[in-house]
Amino acid sequence: MRKQPRQQRSRALVESLLDATLLCIAREGLNAATTARIARYAGISVGSLYQYFDRKEDLYAAVLNRFVDEMSTLINDQYARMPQATLSEFVREMLNAIWDFLERDEARYLHLSRYWNQMDSGRYLSALEHKMLMVISQVLLRHPPPQPVADVQVRTYVLVNGIMLTLIRYIAEPAPGISRDQLIDQFSNLAQWLIHAPQ
Repeated sequence: MRKQPRQQRSRALVESLLDATLLCIAREGLNAATTARIARYAGISVGSLYQYFDRKEDLYAAVLNRFVDEMSTLINDQYARMPQATLSEFVREMLNAIWDFLERDEARYLHLSRYWNQMDSGRYLSALEHKMLMVISQVLLRHPPPQPVADVQVRTYVLVNGIMLTLIRYIAEPAPGISRDQLIDQFSNLAQWLIHAPQ
């Protein structure tokens, strides 16, 4: 970002640019989301956009950063409101909440997620992975398995990355005959199996 927005009006303009970026990607695709078109969606001149962002990739990065922040807040909120949940229950409710979040506001974040592989998204995916690993570890501390699990770190890693990679794949190219509910059921079952499976 070229210019740090310090005044409320400047911050509001930056937020409107991020909203415009999301809307442009959702309606026209990533390749169409040029600085000129994003500025048009935001109702400002390209010159005004360039006061804050040097190029479209900087806008994409800011949108991804906001996405990770909002997802982290959502995951924390789910953890806080489900103190009695088992890991399987938590995974089910968390994934339902994440899916609802992706589908709101014309499914803007859902469309954004279809282009993870075309953006420089590695560090943002790592941040989400870290957040999910931390929260799942906390769920297991609150409700430990009935028997000690020697390789629990490996199992939670498999669970989290299985969820993330499958969702990215499914969102980008939905599999015929496989529904959202079926996927969530399987991830909930996987969480149960990983914690209770034989060593």
